[in-house]
Amino acid sequence: MPDLLFLEEIGDAEAALVGGKGLGLGRTARAGLPVPGGFVVTTQAYRRLAERGVRSDPGFVRAVLGAHETLGGGAVAVRSSATAEDAADASSAGQQETVLGVRGGDALLDAIEHCWRSLFTARAVAYRSRQSVDEAALAMAVVIQKLVPAEVAGVLFTRDPLDPDGRRMLVESAWGLGEVVVSGRVQPDRFTLDRNTGAVLSRTLGSKAVRVVGGAEEHVPAELQRRFSLADPALADLADLGRRVEEFYGDARDIEWAYAGGRFALLQARPITAAGAAEREQVRRVVVAELRAKADPKGTVWVRYNLSEVLPAPTPMTWAVVQRLLGADGGFGAMNRDLGAQPDPALGALSGFDLVAGRPMANLSRLPRMQFSRPPFEYPLGEYKRDPRKALNPKPVLNPLAGSGCALGVLALPGTVLSLMRLMNTTKRRSADFAQRFEQETAPAFVRSVAQALTQRWSGCEPDALLLEFHAWVNRTLVDFARESLKPTVFADLAWSEAFEFLKPKLGEERARAAVGELSLGAAPPGGANLAEAVRDLASGHLSRADFLERFGHRGTNEMELAQPRWSEAPQELDKLIRGAGSRSRPADEAAVGAIAAEAKLVGPLRDQLATKVRRLRTFLGLREAGKHYLLMGYAVIRRTLVELDQRFGLRGGIFFLTPADLPDLLKGKDLSAKIAAARKRRQAELSLEVPPVLFSDDLDAIGRPLPVPEGGSKFEGVALSAGAAEGPALVLTEPTAAPPEGGYVLVCPSTDPAWVPLFVHANALVMETGGVLSHGAIVAREFGLPAVAGLPGATQQIKTGQMVRVDGARGTVTVLGETA
Repeated sequence: MPDLLFLEEIGDAEAALVGGKGLGLGRTARAGLPVPGGFVVTTQAYRRLAERGVRSDPGFVRAVLGAHETLGGGAVAVRSSATAEDAADASSAGQQETVLGVRGGDALLDAIEHCWRSLFTARAVAYRSRQSVDEAALAMAVVIQKLVPAEVAGVLFTRDPLDPDGRRMLVESAWGLGEVVVSGRVQPDRFTLDRNTGAVLSRTLGSKAVRVVGGAEEHVPAELQRRFSLADPALADLADLGRRVEEFYGDARDIEWAYAGGRFALLQARPITAAGAAEREQVRRVVVAELRAKADPKGTVWVRYNLSEVLPAPTPMTWAVVQRLLGADGGFGAMNRDLGAQPDPALGALSGFDLVAGRPMANLSRLPRMQFSRPPFEYPLGEYKRDPRKALNPKPVLNPLAGSGCALGVLALPGTVLSLMRLMNTTKRRSADFAQRFEQETAPAFVRSVAQALTQRWSGCEPDALLLEFHAWVNRTLVDFARESLKPTVFADLAWSEAFEFLKPKLGEERARAAVGELSLGAAPPGGANLAEAVRDLASGHLSRADFLERFGHRGTNEMELAQPRWSEAPQELDKLIRGAGSRSRPADEAAVGAIAAEAKLVGPLRDQLATKVRRLRTFLGLREAGKHYLLMGYAVIRRTLVELDQRFGLRGGIFFLTPADLPDLLKGKDLSAKIAAARKRRQAELSLEVPPVLFSDDLDAIGRPLPVPEGGSKFEGVALSAGAAEGPALVLTEPTAAPPEGGYVLVCPSTDPAWVPLFVHANALVMETGGVLSHGAIVAREFGLPAVAGLPGATQQIKTGQMVRVDGARGTVTVLGETA
């Protein structure tokens, strides 16, 4: 295999040798498109020489310098071309290095080594981790091309990602080399063009204060700053080039180009890696149709509640697996039947939750049926319609006529009351000896079976055996064990109500509720499952990392998501955990019980009764956390089977975008790459849609509708870069310093280059003072599914860290929702 290939020699057969960028340039050069002359240092040379150095092989050095002379020996651009770059679902934009204006042989050799080393920078590793790129197959090729002395440079989207009709092209341009556009250093001129004719539909003058000419940055004269960098005839030529590129590839592309001497040069043509406006609207309509089919004829309210806190945006595999936990025929249904309830058999595998545009939301019409075929209680949907805020903490109300109609309900009333009494009595009876049985029998037996499973040599298992293990552990964990581990939640709720009702006559409703909250502070899981205590011990040095991982390595960040690594797989995450650890807290004790008993004037047997109720409450609250801790051990086994299958079939994390129903086809050797890519893209499009926290079935078009600006909020208008809407506390930075331990923030910064990528990984959205639609920040934001807005000069001064911010990336708006937290 050759160390060097000229662009005209490159075809699909050379893909593994030249990387994504090299392949794209080679194909377009052979197609006769205006690509500057160049050659590629192949991955074979990288694998052979990266550790020893470029100059270790004199023959290779002579070949590189000779190829450079063939190009004319002048200034060149040296650009990375990793094997994972410019893929349909991950462009790797800016993750490795580009060196412009390289002159002379020594500088060229240094630039090649610089590109090689950039494959494993922190930013590149963080990007690939987020995109589930397989590290083992990585290699680096390097593209060397004649440097075009650009008078103007920029980017072209052959289909404007924000155009729902797909009739527009989008162009951004600035003076000099394109580096200032891609890096976001300037706010470029912006044009929308008619796709068919190239006619200019709109234009916006940018603030192009700097340019790069001949490898040096300089100030742009004032008269040029006030001029558009491209005239209409040139824009029409650029549109024609875009149509030619799109015709060649057969799909929409984002294109980097340079303009010199009245001609355009094609520098790069990548697949558009994010769903455009038309695709988002199509997905929105599908989501609405699916929900309409799930709605109760009498009306349904969906609310972001409970589950959304621990599983905010599940992958398809995770959501399908979690149904075994939540379903009427799964762990939750089995628990209800154990406690005397009778879930509606018509529900089958359905649960009380639906996935609404990628987010779990409680279906308040269906939830009561998880306990009764004809529920004697309901959620007050009419009241929620009048005041949606009440639905955020939904409370069912007793209505014996709800499930049967008026006449039948009256006849069935005695039986309904009897059923409720039987349910309550069964729950109380089952709670009496539960704690001892769970701690001494149920949990230890499950932990032993997990430990045995984890000692298996998974690499020796055939795929069919792995699939059997997967299904066995899904049922063992999420049905058989979950029917027990979920019970402490019910028992804790019962104990809380009993303590509240006991104190309410003495303290009044409001104070009694607060008092029970104070008394519950002493709750803690049994020692082996007490994560909070272990984190504090780890931070203080009382517990070693090895011991912590031995006990809690199956836990992790966003741990209900199966695609998320456990701490045992990513032990570096413990550094963030330690930084976020608080000081050791003092649990509530008998003094707290005595103080509240004194306040309520409870003495003698009444004080003892309160102490007994508080002990039960704390016990079940602790066991609720312990139950989750043990369940996640089995969850880790489920993840391990999936990861093993993912690696066996080279899916690079794609297995989490399939469902269990797809796994037999995978084992038969069926190519599921297209299905995985479509699922990734649909999920990204769904999560970019605005969804109100309370959604009514008679107003499903609220999905995708802008959320209202709250009273007292302030709104800024910028340039839309990446569609979607998200909220979070602002993190305002002027340099790419380390991210805080917790995620979910809105990153606000002047502009971004690849060094900012580790901050993107845990962000909800991006706001930049400058930057264009094909700047580095915009590309990566779209790939990560982050709403992004630019063109907000002074944003880093006007927005303060900690303020709640809403970003609407489709409309280019940033709303400050509240004051600094």
